[in-house]
Amino acid sequence: MPLRQAACICLGLFAFAGMVRAQDQAAQIETQQDIANRNQPGFQQPLQLRVTDPELGEIDIVSRKPRPKMFTFSTTQSFNYTSNAFLVRNGEQDAFFWNGVFDVSFVPYATSSFTPRLTFEQNFFRYNRFSRLDFDSNSLDLDLRYDLNRSGSWFVDGYAAIARLYSPRSSADEFYKFALLNGNITNVRPLGQTSIYLASSAGVNWRVGDPSAFDRIDPYLNFALTYSPFENIFFGAFLRPELRFYTNDPIKSSRTDFDLLVGANVSWTPVRYLALGATVSFIDNFSNSGPAEYDVVTPALVLSARIAF
Repeated sequence: MPLRQAACICLGLFAFAGMVRAQDQAAQIETQQDIANRNQPGFQQPLQLRVTDPELGEIDIVSRKPRPKMFTFSTTQSFNYTSNAFLVRNGEQDAFFWNGVFDVSFVPYATSSFTPRLTFEQNFFRYNRFSRLDFDSNSLDLDLRYDLNRSGSWFVDGYAAIARLYSPRSSADEFYKFALLNGNITNVRPLGQTSIYLASSAGVNWRVGDPSAFDRIDPYLNFALTYSPFENIFFGAFLRPELRFYTNDPIKSSRTDFDLLVGANVSWTPVRYLALGATVSFIDNFSNSGPAEYDVVTPALVLSARIAF
């Protein structure tokens, strides 16, 4: 084989390997983000108490939320199936994977309307069929919540995080790090006289990282319905439309995606600090950069536990 031909083949193999690795990294980054969007923190439902006053008649009193604990240790273990492990438009391959999340959070102080929270989070992702998709991540998050009214049914959240994703073979084998800023406003209300609650949010994310190909600005809406027909049993449904404006995409500089997440879940809390549940979500990602389009179905079984003091 001529030397030039051999060199061309080697360069072609290196280029192909680079493209495969880039696609793997995109799938890892977006899978973690999609699960984070699916597992939005639950909102606290205002508890309505009805009392009767002989002069004023019936009065509705909205209970105040309890003071948050200073330290919280929590874990979420989810066992997931994905219909499209690599998040591609064609040639989808399914897989099972485990996501283990471990959190430590600290609330230095809180007032009746303002709660700052600092959280360190460690994630583990392991796939049964595609070990090259395995990765770990850790992050440090600062969340600032301010209640806009006494009942807490309207509140704003400011959120800042730094995070890194790395190979499970070595924490030094880092393949992506980023900073994230988020701001949102949320309203929680019952639907009529029912025990169904609707949480509606509008917000925007801004992510910058290394490599910068995944930098983007994401305005979004988030809607979550919760219904509790029996004590400690909850049914839910969620919808999250999101625009994604990529600022440094290497293939299409004006890349814009529309990501639609819909799903449902059920959970049971047998004791205060333990929850068992199941969830299923569907994501359809549309893009003006054709190869970036994909859809994926992800059902999961979830176990969550926490202790706070």
